[in-house]
Amino acid sequence: MTNRQLILFVLVGISLIILGIVFFYFSQNNTTSSPPQTKEPAKQFTIAAFGDSLTAGYGVDLSESYPYILEQRLKEEGLSMKVINMGVSGETTSGGLERVAFVIEQNPDIILLGLGANDMLRSLPPSLVKTNLDSMIRELLAVNKKIVLLGMKSSITNGAAYRKEFDTIYEDLAKQYSLPLVPFILEGVALRPSLNTSDGIHPNKAGYEKMVDENILPILLPYLKKSL
Repeated sequence: MTNRQLILFVLVGISLIILGIVFFYFSQNNTTSSPPQTKEPAKQFTIAAFGDSLTAGYGVDLSESYPYILEQRLKEEGLSMKVINMGVSGETTSGGLERVAFVIEQNPDIILLGLGANDMLRSLPPSLVKTNLDSMIRELLAVNKKIVLLGMKSSITNGAAYRKEFDTIYEDLAKQYSLPLVPFILEGVALRPSLNTSDGIHPNKAGYEKMVDENILPILLPYLKKSL
């Protein structure tokens, strides 16, 4: 073998070694496996408290309103859920009907529908209240929303005939649409000075706690456990 051939042989050998090193490097650093997929955070279960001043917490801090207290109670039960306060003071069922599309846009999993108190205080026709609530329920069910109906009772000042007609609204609708029903959200709270603010109408913190613990949770918790 001549010197020239020897040099050529060495150069070829070195080139092969270099190519082998390069191939090994790229095979280790440019694998065809897909990058690890990051899981999207699970959507938080949300409850929309859709109502009037009894929901908004008129006369108390937001941290003393029933939606806030309800969220805390659910956490104590091991249910990490967001309860959205969608109460508007002074809201009637007519106003709620205008607002139902906005509630749907928030994409809650369950709606606590509690309207009708202001209609009753204004002695608006029970037939109108029922029609408005019926329309809201239909809109919510049309987009597959779960509903818990929060019932209201008429004041005796409206008269026996009005009271009889009004007090059947929520039970009738609950039966018609097979909805869980809280018969009267102010049961045990209404007309009790120690559980209401100075206006005698809206619950204080203790009143809201009683409303949540004794009226809402006994209906809502079994429904949640069945729905989850």
